[in-house]
Order: sequence, then structure tokens, then C-alpha cells
Amino acid sequence: MNMHGERTAAEKPRGRASGSDMGTSLHVEDSLGKAAGSFKAILIAVFAVALVFLNSGAWADDNLDAEAGDKAGERSEPARDKKPVGVGEVEELKARVDALEKRLADMEVVDGLGHRLHPIHSIYGLKISGGLTVTAQKADNLKEAGDRGATAVSADIVMESPVGRDGRVVAVFDFQRGAGLKNLPPFFTSPNGNPTGPNNDIESFNNDSVHVAQFYYERAITPGLVASVGQLDPTAYFDINGFANSERTQFLANGFVNNPAVEFGGSDNFYGPGFRLTYGAAGFLDITLGAFEGNGDYNDPFDSPFLMAEADFKLKPMGRDGNYRIYYWDRQGRQDLAYTANPNDAGLLKAENKGVGVSIDQKITDSFGVWLRAGVQREKVAWFNRYVGGGVNLAGVLPGRDEDAVGFGYGASLMGKDYKDYKTVADAGFEAGVEHYFELYYNISVDKGPHDRGLHISPDIQYVVNPGGDRRAENLFIYGLRLQASF
Repeated sequence: MNMHGERTAAEKPRGRASGSDMGTSLHVEDSLGKAAGSFKAILIAVFAVALVFLNSGAWADDNLDAEAGDKAGERSEPARDKKPVGVGEVEELKARVDALEKRLADMEVVDGLGHRLHPIHSIYGLKISGGLTVTAQKADNLKEAGDRGATAVSADIVMESPVGRDGRVVAVFDFQRGAGLKNLPPFFTSPNGNPTGPNNDIESFNNDSVHVAQFYYERAITPGLVASVGQLDPTAYFDINGFANSERTQFLANGFVNNPAVEFGGSDNFYGPGFRLTYGAAGFLDITLGAFEGNGDYNDPFDSPFLMAEADFKLKPMGRDGNYRIYYWDRQGRQDLAYTANPNDAGLLKAENKGVGVSIDQKITDSFGVWLRAGVQREKVAWFNRYVGGGVNLAGVLPGRDEDAVGFGYGASLMGKDYKDYKTVADAGFEAGVEHYFELYYNISVDKGPHDRGLHISPDIQYVVNPGGDRRAENLFIYGLRLQASF
């Protein structure tokens, strides 16, 4: 769950139900597991009966031959030494069913474009997946008195059902409680209200309700061409990164999940009506186009759209997998002026903001990888016009802990001239600076499974220099713990 973005089962996602709903889902999962076990036993029994029936004639012939041989004083070896026909076949069948179940359980689920999906549970074509995320954080070096720590709980349930031969409908339901850390100095914030702050798992809603985050139809039009339409999350399709893309299992800070220099459209959490089209032009290239309603309020979709285009090059330098994404975006207008370069300039309410960006992840070895994300936007509209971030990912740091992962990231946000001029006039003594953001996490796989399955616990520390580009602001040290359970 992003504060302003979501990774879904279609990715990304991205995606991110009340406690009672989550309990119900787990109960359903357990029931499905019991049903699957009963079904397997019935299946084996049916096959065994069929084998007995089909081979009954052979058994009768063997027994008659044995009796005739005994009467003739002849020894019938086949009748004495032969195991009852059918037992071996049943055991072999049982072994094959067990092997098939294990193979399905270990299989990595991907969509039509090869993107990894959540582990899924399926019955009659309906697939269900989801996760529970619990975070606890505390901030030191705060000048203002008040709460210094906070907890948050979020959950998501993703449901998918096939529609015809080449289509599917996907619904993503979100639940989130806890507003996150308070009394923090302002962070750099995009014109859409998306900050570089410490917990990307915080949504704008904070209540007991279950929210429909996404609901869309997706279809494979031709081999390699996929389209989605409905209520979407643009961050599930654009600016993806293999090592810095999930607040559930990777970095918690907003700036290391999505590019803060992109003024994504949609609601406060990036959800809204839209359309996306992805074409796998070649084995090494995907091209994605998207058009979304700018404010996520379902009004004036043609007057204030958010448009984005991305080319994703899948390269293998030195024989190692790498993804090199380049994108362009354009947004017409926004809902308010609070986070623009000059809140007193009414013209910025309808002003165009646009920019370009890159998102790169590259494996260096089987266990070590690097990533980079950067972008620019109009300084006449935004607080900061340039951002660059990067880091490393290391798996299997400790012996016998191959599924654990360590991640380190650094990001720098550079203030635009227009916002600097505004702050200098509005705030006497203001000293502009670069906001430097650091984060280090260690993802412990409790069940020794991959990052998107089972239980994971992640200690996390963050350090921020010049929050919001203000040299007078106290540097922040934030530490915390995250628990993620995926099913």
C-alpha cells in the first residue's frame, strides 16, 4: 500500500481489508486447503477403483491358471510371487499427485507479460491473494514536543476472475489504520501532495472501512499486446524497479518506492479511472502507454488528464538480467495549490507539469544488484525540479539465510528556483539546501521463503538531512520495524 500508490496482483502493487475481513479470508483459505485435501483423496480412490475394475479380468485369468497348474501338479510361480495388481499403480498415482501439488506450490506465478504476481489460491477460476503489513516507527531529534512514535496496520485482498478466454477482472480491496509519524518537519512534496516521507504504506484514509482501491478489466488483445481499463493505479505499470518498488518487502520511504519527481494522477493514493496499453514489441522491449483522470474524482477526464509513456528495455549485460526504463509524463492541472512552487499563484491550479525519468535495476551477481531512479519536472510548478536516487540490494548475507535481503538507498531532492524565491520572501531567514535521504533495511524471511510469500520481519533505519530543503530543520533519525505476512 502506498501513501500515494499501490502495487497490485497485476504487477506492482505496486497493490496494498478490515481485521475481520482478513480473518474471514484466512478462514476461507484454510477451508479451501481442507477441500483440496479431500478432493485429492477422492481422486486417488476413484482411480484405484477404476484400476481394480479394468484389471479384474487379468486377476481372474491368473487365478484360474494357478488353480489349473496346481491340479496338474505343476508349480505356478506367477500366482505365488506376483503382488496383487493395482497396489503399485495406486502408490504411483499418489506419488504423481503429490509431486504435481508440490510443483504447483513452488511455481512462480506471472502475468501475460512475465511480471511476477502474488502467490495465489484458486478455486473454480477465482484467484485470491493478499497480505498484512504492520509497521512501528519512532523519530529522534525532534524539536517539537509530542508523539515521537506511531504504528500502522494495513491489509489488502486481491481477487481475480477470468472473463472469456483472454480476459480477466481484478479487484483490489484495501484497509488501513494509523496515520503514521506526526510532528515531523515538512518533507519535499510533489504538487500532487506526495512527499518524500518515511512510510509509503500509509494511505490517505485512516478508518475501519474497506476501500475499493482498484477495479479493472484486462485483456490480452493479441500475443504481446495487453490492455487494462477501469479504476487503476498508474504506479503498477510505470516507474517499476526490481530492487526499490515495494514498501512491504523493500524500502519504506516514499522516495524509494516511486519517483517523487513524477506528479502521478489519480486520487491522493493515485487511484482513478484510466486506461493502459502494453506491447511487447520484442523480447527485449516493452512499450507502455497510459491515460488517467488527473485528480481521480471522475470529473473532466479530457480537460485534466495524466498521460505517461514508458519504454522498458530488458538487457543482459555480462549475462545478468537488467531492466532499463525511460519514461515521459504530462499532467494538466491539480486540485489545489498547497504544494506548488508558489501557492499564491492561482494560475498554477491549471498549469501543465511534465517531465522525464529513468528507473534501472541491474543484477551484478546472483545475490548482488544495484538500482537507480531519477527524474526532472517543471520548476515553475513544483517545490523541487530534480531528483536522483540509487542503492544496492544484497541477498543471502548470512550463511543459511539465502532468502534474507539487505537494501541500502540514497536519494537527493534539489529545490527549484521558483520555490526558493517564494520561500525566501515568505519565510525570513530561510536557507535553501538539498534534501538528502538515507535508508537501510534487513528483510528476514522467517519461513525461509521468497519475499512475496510467508512471514517477513524487517528492521529499518532512515536518516534525513535538510528535510524539505530547509537547512534550519533538524536532521532526522527514524527507526522502526515492519512485519509482512503474504498469502
